[in-house]
Amino acid sequence: MSGFKYKKIADDIIHKINEGELRPGEKLASQREIAQYYHVNRSTVVQSLDILKSYGVLDTIEKKGVFVSPNKWNTYITSNIRWQDYIGKSLSKNNHYYIQKINELEFDEDIIRLGTGELAPDFIPNHLFKEIIKQDEEDKLTTNYEEPKGKLELRLEIVNYMKKRGVACDINNICVTSGALQGLKLIADGLLVPQSKIIIETPSYIHSVRTWHNIRARMTPLTIDYIKRNINNLFKAGSDYQNSIFYCIPSLHNPTQNTYTKMEKQKIINQCQKNGIPIVEDGIYADLWFGSEQLVPMKALKNSDNVLLLGSLSKTVSPGLRIGWIVADKNVIRHLADLKMQNDYGASSISQHIAARWLRDYHESHIKELKKKLMYKRDLFLKALTTYLSDYGEWDIPDGSFYIWFKLHVSLDVKTLFNEAIKENILIQPGEIYDSSAADYIRFSYSYINEAQIDEIFRKLKDIMERIR
Repeated sequence: MSGFKYKKIADDIIHKINEGELRPGEKLASQREIAQYYHVNRSTVVQSLDILKSYGVLDTIEKKGVFVSPNKWNTYITSNIRWQDYIGKSLSKNNHYYIQKINELEFDEDIIRLGTGELAPDFIPNHLFKEIIKQDEEDKLTTNYEEPKGKLELRLEIVNYMKKRGVACDINNICVTSGALQGLKLIADGLLVPQSKIIIETPSYIHSVRTWHNIRARMTPLTIDYIKRNINNLFKAGSDYQNSIFYCIPSLHNPTQNTYTKMEKQKIINQCQKNGIPIVEDGIYADLWFGSEQLVPMKALKNSDNVLLLGSLSKTVSPGLRIGWIVADKNVIRHLADLKMQNDYGASSISQHIAARWLRDYHESHIKELKKKLMYKRDLFLKALTTYLSDYGEWDIPDGSFYIWFKLHVSLDVKTLFNEAIKENILIQPGEIYDSSAADYIRFSYSYINEAQIDEIFRKLKDIMERIR
């Protein structure tokens, strides 16, 4: 065998250790299993393992096998500074294996992203951003820091935008953020304490980010089925919900696509009010509802002063614009805006300027056209799913947004599927990212993939599934 193969295996094992897939003290698979995994003969595997033993990365324990060295593994991998000691003691832990791998591969030009939750490049209106900037050649453009709550011009446009969606607010109810994710971070820093309960729907996008993990608050998951079945009695009598919050995506939920009815939304609001629980309403997908009538935000309903509404342009216009907002009580907004200035001194003034002009002149017509494009691509995606994977799973037809929550009904190891798909340059998103008990689910997204690739990619995915069953 060529030297390239044994070096590649050695490099890959080191990479798995660095990524946390193999941990200090963990036993490696047998030489035969490793040879099968890399499609090489055993002599190549032996050569690779011997090199790693000479580095101090691996140890052999007689009659037990080969193990990742518990003490010496980072002598080769790191410098003289023991970075792992710093990393290990940090409150900010590494992402889930799947998320680390997805974050690494999404920027590989050869990879086909079958689960990415963002607009395809040809759906992003860069030509209109250029038009906005060109219009400003004769206007005054300032790029100084903006006030803590955000650029006044932008907040005025957000007020108008929210009123069109039934939410009455003014500029002091709004804090501009660098995307909705920063809004979540500000809420964690500003409203939560270690004794808080964070009540969340599950499965949920919130499991895929570590925004709320560092405060060590207790996560209390409620399945969406439980919420809908117990809509009149969500919370246990006598429980202490002080300093707690309820986080939900009530319209076009990520990943399940669930949308609560107006009545269900109102009942959630009323029960949270009764128990003194603020609601964080993540409303970033609501504009992408395919129905003829606009969805009603929880923040637009009665008794909703306990609702903090998160909005964003990342899912509907451009993720790189990095503009979002929080709509909430004026005192809460003042507090969160102060924290924001401590963190980053405000969102980009140029992005805020573009966003203000965008909301004023372009947004409504853009959304109308974008939904047509998404529906067309959704139908192509569903046709391919039906052709190739109907024997392997089931799904509901999405009423908006990007996602299809695919449930496997055959016995299949999703981690093996994930890794084998990568070898074919296909990147999927296992359901375990969104709920540890959703190991038999996959989140597909029809937004990002090139429509010309859809049929061929699902044919390949079916072949992989057949091979590993």
